Amino acid sequence: MTDHIHIAVTHPNGVKHYTLCPTRKKVVQTLALVILAALTITFASLYLLSERSTEAEAAVERLRQERATLNNEVAMLQQKRDALSQTIENKDVELTALTQRVVTVEDMLGLESVAKDASLTHRLDVAAINSAVRYTMLQLIPNGKPLESYRRSSGYGSRTHPVTGKEKFHMGLDLTSDVGTPVYAPADGVVEYVRPSRRKGYGNFIKIDHAFGFMTLYAHLDKFNVRSGQFVKKGDLIAWSGNTGLSTGPHLHYEVRFLGRALDPRRFIKWSTEEFDSLLENEKRVSWGHLVAVVENLVQTQVQVANMPAPNPPLSTAQQRDAEDDRAPANAAM
Repeated sequence: MTDHIHIAVTHPNGVKHYTLCPTRKKVVQTLALVILAALTITFASLYLLSERSTEAEAAVERLRQERATLNNEVAMLQQKRDALSQTIENKDVELTALTQRVVTVEDMLGLESVAKDASLTHRLDVAAINSAVRYTMLQLIPNGKPLESYRRSSGYGSRTHPVTGKEKFHMGLDLTSDVGTPVYAPADGVVEYVRPSRRKGYGNFIKIDHAFGFMTLYAHLDKFNVRSGQFVKKGDLIAWSGNTGLSTGPHLHYEVRFLGRALDPRRFIKWSTEEFDSLLENEKRVSWGHLVAVVENLVQTQVQVANMPAPNPPLSTAQQRDAEDDRAPANAAM
């Protein structure tokens, strides 16, 4: 009887007694253990599922935030792409316009030898050098009018002198103008000499030496604005026209010479960027081909020097060095 289990269950109608034998006891204990193990596993599974669910929700939230960030980045990239597309379109328009301008410049400069399929950089370099050559030549060789305006001119060549009546070769042009009309240098140069002579021959006159063997002469002047040995630039005021020397009326006698030989000044007066080839074709007494080659070499050298990374120190004259030496003690005293 001691191995039996007695269970009393009280209810409203009385008490019921149950007796379990050892075999049933083991069954119940086993069943209880199984149920307890099942409940333990269930609760553990639920806990693990809950933890994983929390981690999954956090991961989903992170993915949502990353997606939002990526969407913003995509939107910004699209804006940049649109901006770059617009920039590229604008650059294409500018490149087309620039190419057309290069073609126009090439046509103006007569650069038929430049291949149209060459790179734009090469074509620009050629055009730039050609333009620089023309600019340099027009800066250093006489061109344009020495007077802003004049009423008429007496031509270059053989004529009867209006004063002496003798047949004589007229080596320049007589540009009729009022006394006191400004006279300008037609190119860079240095004044070789200024000669005052109000009654004889050329009267008051100036001679200017230019580059490459060219020279200009101005006669019958009223007053001077330069002195011998002075350097002048194209467009500088050098004198005022007059009626001095052997003259029948107010005018400027203007000559252009090359290596001492008088040339027709009318060709140099008409010479300009727009009419650049006219002088080279019509004035045969100058070896223009060799001269252009020299100027091209000069321009290319200037371009190479300009592209050097470390520029040379500026040149200083003896007067500037003396002035600096004079200032040095005063600065030291301070």
